[in-house]
Amino acid sequence: MFDITIIGGGVIGCSIARELSKYKLKICLLEKECDVACGTTKANSAIIHAGYDAKPGTMKQK
Repeated sequence: MFDITIIGGGVIGCSIARELSKYKLKICLLEKECDVACGTTKANSAIIHAGYDAKPGTMKQK
């Protein structure tokens, strides 16, 4: 029996599990893939595209 079950082993699910591990709780993390962070989290490059191309040679373009 678990106190808390977290569904999804991406960034958010793993972060929640890490925070809750500070307490005396039995935590279950469920992930459908073969490893954590194999879904959207794995493909997130953290690049934000503003929808336009900066002028060549500028700092923004670099």
